Amino acid sequence: MADMALDLPAGSAPAPFFGDNRTAALIEDLAARGWAHAEAALPDALTHALRLRLETLDAADALKPAAIGRGDSQIRAAAIRRTQIRWLEGKDPAERAFLEGCESLRREINRTLFAGLFEFEAHFARYPTGGHYARHLDAFADRPRDRVVSLVAWLNRDWQAGDGGELDLWSGPDDTDPPVATLPPRGGDLLLMMSETIPHAVRETVRPRLGLAGWFRINPGVGGVLDPAG
Repeated sequence: MADMALDLPAGSAPAPFFGDNRTAALIEDLAARGWAHAEAALPDALTHALRLRLETLDAADALKPAAIGRGDSQIRAAAIRRTQIRWLEGKDPAERAFLEGCESLRREINRTLFAGLFEFEAHFARYPTGGHYARHLDAFADRPRDRVVSLVAWLNRDWQAGDGGELDLWSGPDDTDPPVATLPPRGGDLLLMMSETIPHAVRETVRPRLGLAGWFRINPGVGGVLDPAG
């Protein structure tokens, strides 16, 4: 796994996914209800390039089964999570363009919400037929606070009702009612959600489901000492 710190030329700004108005609306929804969804958020060319990159990695057997947790607490449990991943390194042009868009979002979230987000990590995620992920939060209970805002971007081509793989969202950890939203994984759509408070789950897929998952993080250092993730 690699945390992304883009090396941009001095005085330059990362290329955003979309304009200021849509960015502002997305962040407003995130602040108000804990999650925000934007349809057709990624440019078509970028969605296509990222899908090809993921398919190429899959063909090269470069994806690995995802685990649950980190460090000593990390386990592999297909009953809870069945998906394959590959962490982004930013060397591929499509990966770098995606990371630039995420960097633009990071800066704007910080400017608007004073969130203190300082780094980003992301991986490709391929759910095979029958893949799923049980209800969970993205923040790890056994680690210092770090993941604050989660991002999901989907890369599927021509996703249809009946293909499965929808993402269920709940309003908070204590919400035991039916999901407040069920989002189809349409290629180009993007979702932001608060990592510590918005439970979510991926329904079982009927055909392979392609996407990216990422996390904007704060620095978990204590006493003013930086603790960069390595």
